[in-house]
Amino acid sequence: MLLLLIVSGARSQNAENQAINDQVKIFTTLEMRNLTEVWIDKYRQTNTDFNFELTPVSRAEINSKIEGDNSIAIVMQQADVSSNIGEMWQLTLGREVVVTVFNKANPLAKELAETGVSVNKLATVFQNNNKNWGTLAGNENHKPVNFYVLDEPEVKVSVAKFLEVDLTEINTLESLSQANFLKAVKNDVNAIGFCRLSAITDLDQQDFAENIALLPIDRNKNGRLDYYENIYASSEQFERSVWIGKYPHSMIYNIYAVSSAFPENAEINNFLSWITSSGQVLVAQNGFTELVHSEKQSNLEKLTPPVLMAEYETASTRSTAFFRIVVAFLGVLVVFFVVRHFIRKQKAKAPLLNKTRYVKLLNEASLDFPNGLYFDKTHTWVFMEEGGRVKMGVDDFISNVTGDYTRLIMKSPGEKVKRMEPVVTLIRKGKQITLNSPVSGTVKEINESLVADPFIINNEPYGEGWVYKIEPSNWLRETQFFKMGNSYREWIIGEFSRLKDFLACSLNIMNLEEGKPAFQEGGELMLHPLKDLDPKVWEDFQNYFINTADTH
Repeated sequence: MLLLLIVSGARSQNAENQAINDQVKIFTTLEMRNLTEVWIDKYRQTNTDFNFELTPVSRAEINSKIEGDNSIAIVMQQADVSSNIGEMWQLTLGREVVVTVFNKANPLAKELAETGVSVNKLATVFQNNNKNWGTLAGNENHKPVNFYVLDEPEVKVSVAKFLEVDLTEINTLESLSQANFLKAVKNDVNAIGFCRLSAITDLDQQDFAENIALLPIDRNKNGRLDYYENIYASSEQFERSVWIGKYPHSMIYNIYAVSSAFPENAEINNFLSWITSSGQVLVAQNGFTELVHSEKQSNLEKLTPPVLMAEYETASTRSTAFFRIVVAFLGVLVVFFVVRHFIRKQKAKAPLLNKTRYVKLLNEASLDFPNGLYFDKTHTWVFMEEGGRVKMGVDDFISNVTGDYTRLIMKSPGEKVKRMEPVVTLIRKGKQITLNSPVSGTVKEINESLVADPFIINNEPYGEGWVYKIEPSNWLRETQFFKMGNSYREWIIGEFSRLKDFLACSLNIMNLEEGKPAFQEGGELMLHPLKDLDPKVWEDFQNYFINTADTH
């Protein structure tokens, strides 16, 4: 392994030096050319030595144009469309989201916020000569529905696909510029419009334009908006839900950077990192939708270079490499025989060992319910010590759901905390959840050992894995919210039911076929069901499980 690391370091240096001298080739499709040029111009203001060549191409040419480590393409494509870029390395840089909007002053606004509108009903009303709100809402309202569409090709194509109608039918609608579209919807209480999300988003207020709201979509057609469908209250919530996968893919165009493989070229990697962070403001300014915060973090982690293997080019270095390869091969053989020896030794010691592989399940029996502790719906525990300080930790339900932690973000001694406000962030390989504080007060001491070894929380959640010692400011009042003994046990049983519902909904909606299974046969939860799932599921878990726990 040491020899391999030495060899890898040599090639990493060689690859980096080579990449710096090469010209970066950037290919872009027509619809992405303006944004790509804006990104490059802004990037070069602080990176004047960025050596690049920008070439417009068609989407069909991308595979043949991208070669080696010094070329990328920036393209826009619908999220549910397979294409020639499907097998390439991809990084999402932004998106265009097509939305259905209506006037906030519509008399049925409150009712629609509870029931939503199924795509089938929307398509029926759209195609019906007698377009009225009664058909849409299932009542006797005969007010006409007035449809408008933003005059942009991507919007019209998405709406046709979304409603499953011919594009020629969409073209019969009144097509309007952005300014006229906003004016029409704002002034017409019976309006339904189709446009880009950015067209109705107020960048200064970070919310929707005045008097305009998103039309809620009832995706499972059950006549109500379930918790995972209720994503339309604010622009921030909606954008996060789009990333998580709760919005129809036919209404989303993703902006991708694509390459034949991970971009080892330092210039390309730095450029994409800049777009993911500082360059995002230009996404919104040019009529597209920015990445959400968690998506930016996920991108930056994805751009972390892997360990590179060495590659020598001169005759002398080739001979040295050959020698090292021979030594490494001999080392592997030695390791192989040593490992085989110990395996045989272990088998000899335990000839009657049961070879059946048991899958660990997550249920009430797998948790501890220690006496003497107060538990809170924030999935934390507290215990008042003799001196009056409150020791606080994390219950083992959460650690058994998420898996082993690799890092924590903690408060510092002296900081004030309030009940039901964020107090600690638990991180596993870049994926994270944040728990709220069960008490109000001042942090007096943190568990320093968790900084070096966060796994202690998983291993000893009620012992050495405590997180804080807090001087409480409202202890007597806040104890009424806590649970002990059987009360806590009964509440946790309900949390298991809620967890199963959450996982079933999330896995179904997001089609995570490649994720690790969360359920064993028979519907039993496996230990650490979130452990290897996508960061999007963790984001969903935070918003629709952790943040709503106190309501159950």
